[in-house]
Amino acid sequence: MNINSLSKYQKRIILIVFSLMAIGGIFSYSLPLFLEIQKELPTNYFFIRYLIFASLSFFIILILSKINPKFFNFIGFSIFIISGLLILLIPFLPSQFAPIIKGAKRWIKLGPLYIAPVEFFKIGLIFFISWSFTRKIQKLHSLKENLKMLLPYLIVFGMIWGVILFGLSDFGQVLVMFLIFLFTLPVAGATRKTILISLTVVFLLLIPAILLKPYRMQRIIDWMSNILPNNHLQKPLSNTIQIHESLNAIYHGKISGVGMGDGIFKLGFLSDVHTDFVLAGISEEIGIVGIGIITFLVLALIYNIFLISLKTTKKEYHLFGFGIGTLLMIHFVLNSLGITSIIPLKGLTIPYISYGGSSMIAMSIGIGMVLMISKDKK
Repeated sequence: MNINSLSKYQKRIILIVFSLMAIGGIFSYSLPLFLEIQKELPTNYFFIRYLIFASLSFFIILILSKINPKFFNFIGFSIFIISGLLILLIPFLPSQFAPIIKGAKRWIKLGPLYIAPVEFFKIGLIFFISWSFTRKIQKLHSLKENLKMLLPYLIVFGMIWGVILFGLSDFGQVLVMFLIFLFTLPVAGATRKTILISLTVVFLLLIPAILLKPYRMQRIIDWMSNILPNNHLQKPLSNTIQIHESLNAIYHGKISGVGMGDGIFKLGFLSDVHTDFVLAGISEEIGIVGIGIITFLVLALIYNIFLISLKTTKKEYHLFGFGIGTLLMIHFVLNSLGITSIIPLKGLTIPYISYGGSSMIAMSIGIGMVLMISKDKK
């Protein structure tokens, strides 16, 4: 693979991704050591798997960056259709192929690998939105025209989102997809009436999704208990202990951290310190300064993806690049706000920092496709 043949934007994005992977690799070694001992896993179990997933992901980015943009639609439709069908299939698979993990059935087991189709579907959804919006969005004025344009999306997406909500019990991923859909509407040129109708429909769908699953409502109640005045004087609720430990880890790290490998909250206090609470674990060890570096890298990655999006000649390429950048932003913002109890925590990864093979590979496919279409620039 000839790196020198890549454009400056491609090189910049690849360098940023490599930097994030290096940080993710370091902390996939440091943070889950206690978990490996507790679960009697091989030494460096998570670190070795992270290296495998990271190497594969980096290779995918390089390969896709060299592919001709004329294959963009083929790749996008393949991801959208295959991942969508797998999501619809998961609830009907026996437990040996779709195990229940932490009360949810979200993964397909293939030997030692666990694949989360919803991670790939987010990339497919962004492609489908970018492809179809360039053909559908126009200056619609009447309510009838707006509803006619939105109805096919609501039927197709609603069916799959319903399976994800109730079959896979994954509210967080549906929320991410709703946000991508809504953020893309104005960029695609939708009228305010179209956006307001979409917001109304989303609101009407999310409320029942919360009320029909009591544990989701309980999470909101538990979260509100964290932000009530003087609540620090009360004993934390069982469902909010992880949030309290997350805040304690961040506080313990202060500005510069306690030192690489010297964190104490990873020793059983934060059970998901290498996934959902990875930023809290990192903050304890390298402090706010370290989190600032990660934030800078993520923002730089998003900025460069948006730059490529703006420079492409085709509207669908522009929308796809915007969607991938928005996906990165939503994941980072919602996770950051969740671990600090500003909003209820959702199980969303920090791209290339959190441990998770499906998330890393899916995000790399999205970024690789952005590099692919970067060759078609103004």
